[in-house]
This record gives sequence, C-alpha cells and structure tokens, in this order.
Amino acid sequence: NKKMIAASHIYQMMLDADVTNVKCLTVANADVAEFIVKEGSKITKHAVKDCGLPKGINIGGVIRHGVGALVTGNTQLQAGDHVVVFCTGMTMQKIEKFFI
Repeated sequence: NKKMIAASHIYQMMLDADVTNVKCLTVANADVAEFIVKEGSKITKHAVKDCGLPKGINIGGVIRHGVGALVTGNTQLQAGDHVVVFCTGMTMQKIEKFFI
C-alpha cells in the first residue's frame, strides 16, 4: 500500500532517534520500529525493567554484534544494539527519548 509506505517514511523522518525502519500496523493501532541505541542514551543506564518505559511499549528483541536475542526485563541494552520496539497507540514519540 503506497499510503502506508509513505506514512512510515514520514513517521521515521519525524523521530529524532536513530530509527532504521518504522511500520504502521493499522489493524492493531500499533507501530513497530527498529532503533539503534546511541552511546549514553537513557536506555543504556539501567536494565530494561528499571528504565521506566511508558505503558503500551514492548521491546521485543535485540541484535548485538549480528546475533539476535529476545529482550527480558533483566536485559541491559548497549550502544550499537539494534532494538525492535512495539508501540500501541501514539507512544512512539514517547519512546524515542530513551534512545537519544
């Protein structure tokens, strides 16, 4: 769908964080994005469960040094990690502050 592709690109450009891919799941009112964790970003300071992520956000997986893994509450994200984030509603802009 050309409209969905355009919307995904526009959404990606609106975010300040380093986002390589954004997909809008209109049926589920959700978005999926791949963030690249930056050095010194808030998400690297604590384990995921202690970062204070907003409600409606799940970090589903991480790719570190080319190896994929599921993220648990005890996962400590590092600079350079590629992280897949699932957001419901309009929470994508709330999550980006954790990655910049």
